Amino acid sequence: MMVEAVKAAKRAMFPIFRRVTSGQQIGLGVSGTGFFINDNGYFVTAAHCFDDASQQTDFIFYGLLPENLVDPPVVITEVARDDQHDIFLGQVHLAGTDFLKFSDLKPEVGRTVCISGYPFSNITINQQGGFELGGVRPYYQPSFILDAFLAPIPNNQGFVRTHDGYLIRDFGLYGMSGGPVVDVHGSILGMQASVTDPRDSTNGTRTISVQNAVAIRKERIIALLSTSGVEYSNAGA
Repeated sequence: MMVEAVKAAKRAMFPIFRRVTSGQQIGLGVSGTGFFINDNGYFVTAAHCFDDASQQTDFIFYGLLPENLVDPPVVITEVARDDQHDIFLGQVHLAGTDFLKFSDLKPEVGRTVCISGYPFSNITINQQGGFELGGVRPYYQPSFILDAFLAPIPNNQGFVRTHDGYLIRDFGLYGMSGGPVVDVHGSILGMQASVTDPRDSTNGTRTISVQNAVAIRKERIIALLSTSGVEYSNAGA
């Protein structure tokens, strides 16, 4: 049931790398996940992936890893953002990028979805002294929508954003922020943004802690694309 969803996400989803330069030293890590929404390199991700950046920080695109490495990497350009609702619109200056389309379906309670991203960022140094990125791999989680969601989410730096969307049963992992939430056909229903605080279910003897993923609804994303004049496609068009 998830074959189409995974194939579509795999062709358009990539890790966002945060590169920090300090003198002769360079640090590299994955800050989140982006996905292309047209063939001109425009992509969407979560704005909080770019929090706490200094003048020594670059955000870069190394390709649709692990199979399609781009070397040298391409620096990401900011196009627009809706910081209040945690949405970032960027561009990688490449032509002919594969992309996801927006679903015509409603994100109804009980609808099957797939969340995806890059939570496993095993970055090592190769014999030439460069970064070895073969261990940066995607992850896909089938799930379903539980409920609508609207709540303030602090970024631990004094800024509070509003995540407007819905709850997904299975929680996302670190590095999946900004990853696409797609239906079984691989069309966008929303974007992975955060997870709920742990909630406990107990019978007095045993306690089970539960967290759920929080997705930003597609309408918020489309609104930013429209006001920015960036082209996108609907699955039914």
